[in-house]
Amino acid sequence: MNSEIQNEPANDQPAPVKPRASTGKIVARVIGFSCLSTLIIPIWIISQIISYSNNLNAQVNPEPDPSVVALSPMATEYKAQVTEKASMLSSFNEPTVAAFNRGIPCPTEDQSPDSCLMFSTDEFEERQDAKICAEVLTFAKELGFSHDSIPGDTQMQKLSGKSQARCETVMTSYPRSVGWGWLSPAYYLQGTASNGAPIALQLTGGQMSAVDYSEALPEPNTDTSKLAAEKYQYDVITSTNYDFPDPIDTIPDYTDSKIQLAALLDTFAYYRRSNPELPVFNADFARNMIADYKLKFRFDGKVEALVDSMGEVHMVHFVDPDKFEACVSVGANEKEFIKEFPEEIELGMAESGLPGGAVELGGVGTNVASLKARPTFGNYMLGSCK
Repeated sequence: MNSEIQNEPANDQPAPVKPRASTGKIVARVIGFSCLSTLIIPIWIISQIISYSNNLNAQVNPEPDPSVVALSPMATEYKAQVTEKASMLSSFNEPTVAAFNRGIPCPTEDQSPDSCLMFSTDEFEERQDAKICAEVLTFAKELGFSHDSIPGDTQMQKLSGKSQARCETVMTSYPRSVGWGWLSPAYYLQGTASNGAPIALQLTGGQMSAVDYSEALPEPNTDTSKLAAEKYQYDVITSTNYDFPDPIDTIPDYTDSKIQLAALLDTFAYYRRSNPELPVFNADFARNMIADYKLKFRFDGKVEALVDSMGEVHMVHFVDPDKFEACVSVGANEKEFIKEFPEEIELGMAESGLPGGAVELGGVGTNVASLKARPTFGNYMLGSCK
């Protein structure tokens, strides 16, 4: 599931809000403390409290924007159509309401008519890209979607016989790490619903870590010759699209050597979290992570694990031909992996699966002059590992 969305059971009503103490209760409290005063004082206090309460309620529940009021019926009608045709997404579970998403923004219903519904699959043992893309495209066309976009596009493209392949390409494109999984870029669709409302949809795929702290942990991987088996999950999010531009996805520029280096460090942080029983600096473990990185991020350069006299890997030689060469630290000692980042999240790298504290591609450290004193994770020296 997308880590940046909050969801709840689908319905057409705003989420319930914990009720404030009623005016009557507030009045009773005031009277209780004022029983020794003259009658006029509590009456005055009561009137002030009622006035304050009314003003506060007006601030907490402001009048909705007229455009939201005007467009919400169209959005509600579209969500009803989505729910009616949900059976077409046979691989997905029942929809939930999603808010605050990366991609289609999914604001709350009082902020915009463009509130979202989200569908998620259960986890699969193997990738299901072709099946999921075909299912989502059939569903989308039925709802009125006519254009798509993939990373690299500057504008939406009309759906065609190439759309299936375009969708599958996105599912296997450069992933981003969220610490507990790899998420694909979003495959976006746009169109017009039968009632004339502009609509948007995004599909993302995820490769989910074997370690899920919300569930009982599986039997840990203790075999350094392999990485823990992961599972695959897919999410669809859709809404009307009155308030936002064409949903064009952007991804980092992986032709940039520093971004590729950061992706390598993300890979080390992620797989160390997913394989907590493996020795952090084991040579086979390092080689497996490097192989996975080169595949996922399509890196054709040289990435070599440097095995020291103790048989451990603390340095990696990274060469982006004719562009960048460095010797980068993948950790001086295990204490680094439980170091907290109090200004970001109070989790060490071993728990968060992210080297930068709370964000992907945040692991590249300082350019150091020498590697004689073993540098901390992410610090690097230009050139080879000497």
